[in-house]
Amino acid sequence: MEVKRLEADSDRWMRLLAEVRHDVYHLPSYLAFAARRQEPGEPYMFVVRDGFDRLLVPLIVRPIPPEIAGDELPRFDATSPRGYPGPILAMAGPASEDTFVDRAIEALGNRFLHDGIVSAFVRLHPLFALPQDALRRQGEIVDHGDSVFVDLTLSEDVLRSQTRHGHRQDLNRATRLGYTARIDDRWERFDAFVDIFQESMERVGATPYWRLTREYFTDLRDSLAGNLHLCVVELDDEVAAAGLLTEVDGIVEYHLAGTADAHLRASPSKLVVNFARWWGKQRGNRVLHLTGSLRRGDSLSHFKVGFSPLHRRVFSWRFIADQAEYFRLADAWRDRHSIEPDPIESFFPSYRKLAPEAD
Repeated sequence: MEVKRLEADSDRWMRLLAEVRHDVYHLPSYLAFAARRQEPGEPYMFVVRDGFDRLLVPLIVRPIPPEIAGDELPRFDATSPRGYPGPILAMAGPASEDTFVDRAIEALGNRFLHDGIVSAFVRLHPLFALPQDALRRQGEIVDHGDSVFVDLTLSEDVLRSQTRHGHRQDLNRATRLGYTARIDDRWERFDAFVDIFQESMERVGATPYWRLTREYFTDLRDSLAGNLHLCVVELDDEVAAAGLLTEVDGIVEYHLAGTADAHLRASPSKLVVNFARWWGKQRGNRVLHLTGSLRRGDSLSHFKVGFSPLHRRVFSWRFIADQAEYFRLADAWRDRHSIEPDPIESFFPSYRKLAPEAD
């Protein structure tokens, strides 16, 4: 069993992806972007290999700050970037998936110990199945709800029939009012998209996690050039709604989107998703992934299931490579803040949780 750690500028990273099904979140350019804009650290692809069987795990490796780690040797932990960059399993040998993944995780853990990596928070991709029993045997799996997707290989008639009646009414009404959707290939409406997204986050009271800056979107656009598209819905000369669509290896991701306050009643965001279906299908893609929501049954989930009944569960996997060091860090966090750290199935890693503000 061999474990390699590839840097984002390694040609081998893209060569490996060319041999397996993958998504935008597995690209080295996305990992490098995320390490600049989301989780400061170093982007790597960990490749666990036994013959022709492989487990590919993209992660950002972060130094644990001295105020947490103390004066011990430098310590690190790893996290997935935002989205669904979960491990990719490629099996070609005779061994069962469970057996190989068990051995691959053990080998990955040994590599983590060698590199001083204490733990890893891994977001699993709902469209790429992994043997969960093997993951549970060496970590904790947490359920985050459902993720909705559209099967673009279905006929147009079937896709229309999967659209909720109320959604069809809203689409027809918006079209009658003059709203139109298109891909802005020249990115001429980029500034309008950023303004609309920020306006939407303000309207819904989003956490700072989602208060994304113009610099964030500029870097994302430049990093994913050719794999990122701007879909806009316009009325006359105004942008009413807009969304970013990624397109990699047959998967279109409904990535980030927003609706202008002045156009909310017309529901132009439905035109974004509706257009994405036909556009993605015409380009030969297999799936439009509408992603999920952390709150089951909320308005966002209700909106998405109006386009498709298909869904998969969303999970994260929490892996501790160095148990003694992890709990030493958790104890130090407890002593510093005078409260018990979270269990593994809650905030992870617990030693990185911000202390609650005093009343």
